[in-house]
Amino acid sequence: MCHKRPYKDTYPEYMVESDFMDLVEPPPESVPPWLRAQTLAPAAAERVRAWWERAHRVYPSATQKAWKFDWAVFLAFCEGRQTLPLPAATETVAAFVIHCRELAKKPATVRRYLSTIGLAHRVAKLENPCTDEAVQLEVKGLTNAMSIRQRQARALGWAEIERFLKTAGDSLPATRERALLCVAYDTMARRSELVALNLEDIEILRDGTGRALIRRSKTDQAGEGNTAYLSRTTVQHLEDWLEAAEITEGAVFRRVIGRGTATTDFDGKGRIGGRLSVDAVAQAFKRVAAWIKMPEQEVAQISGHSIRVGATQDLLALNIDLASVMQSGRWKSSRMPMRYGEHVLAARGGMARAAEKQGRD
Repeated sequence: MCHKRPYKDTYPEYMVESDFMDLVEPPPESVPPWLRAQTLAPAAAERVRAWWERAHRVYPSATQKAWKFDWAVFLAFCEGRQTLPLPAATETVAAFVIHCRELAKKPATVRRYLSTIGLAHRVAKLENPCTDEAVQLEVKGLTNAMSIRQRQARALGWAEIERFLKTAGDSLPATRERALLCVAYDTMARRSELVALNLEDIEILRDGTGRALIRRSKTDQAGEGNTAYLSRTTVQHLEDWLEAAEITEGAVFRRVIGRGTATTDFDGKGRIGGRLSVDAVAQAFKRVAAWIKMPEQEVAQISGHSIRVGATQDLLALNIDLASVMQSGRWKSSRMPMRYGEHVLAARGGMARAAEKQGRD
């Protein structure tokens, strides 16, 4: 009997790629990334350790991860040229910016690298080479040579999500992805916010809707928390996942272990693992996009922000006011929702309305 293979989960090993050279492996979480340079005087090294003990408890894990990998890129560059990364000479950092330009790195990426390099020097109480005029001129040259416009993730809106809900089958990975997509859409949650959800953060109301407590977010580092709405459709798919995975406490979204062999048969059975990682969310969204047969080029543009972008565009297309969109997405300024929804807003702008009235559309 021929079985149609259901939607199922795969977890490719996460790999960070670099155009510079093989990255130096990031240090463990307990070790400040800048101590890998091994060129600091004992007093400076102690200042770094003392700062890291405090910062490690305060800054979000995504920020700490960005520091580690940014520093790994710069460290690899320096090791390839046998120059000191810390303290770094102005000429070294300027050369690093030039190399980034040659590799067509986006200005926003290079600025993030420089921010990490500058932080390393400030923490060690060393002179910051990134503020030197020579470095700043190279940065200006980079922005003059390249567009500073950042590429936006391909949106996953409700139309795409609904196609997956209707076609993915009843396997355990598909059941989890249904819940993940719906919760991500209703809450407009960032990846870190999604994977941080615990069962005690979910409240199901008598009318069938629900509420999700986002305990901490990018714009709420103090942890005051925000409450997000869950529709009846989302609650149903969430309850289906929790029941199928037998989750009664702890993390809501977890790994499904098995690739169609020993631990997952063609009926979609599998073992439940630990909390889903931040990187796995983006991978899940890409698998969903591939499943609904989006073009390969568009699948490549899917990221962990795709549903946040899609939900913003949907709200604006439905004429939901900007203040409500900002409240739903927990934004403190209108810059990002306006950026996400610029195509929708352009279609409703003055010239679009003029074209309609003039009979040009």
